[in-house]
Amino acid sequence: MNVLQTIKGILVSELLVDIPAERMQPDDSLRDVYGLDSLGYVELRVCIEQTFGITIDDDDFSPEHFATLGGIQALVEHLQKDEEMVS
Repeated sequence: MNVLQTIKGILVSELLVDIPAERMQPDDSLRDVYGLDSLGYVELRVCIEQTFGITIDDDDFSPEHFATLGGIQALVEHLQKDEEMVS
């Protein structure tokens, strides 16, 4: 599963972002480019947790990780590795 493509799909289908997935870039700002507001960030968090079967702790639900597509991608990949190590 391609993490970045899946996140793009969530933004388009679940959060109804108007920008086509093929035009989205890893360094795009979720707030400035896609217009996410506080509720949008919470919805994105829930969708990502459900889609990838991971839990995003409150410490990880931060501007550092949720500022850009690439930040979320890195967080998801990190949490997936942690899950694999525990399993």
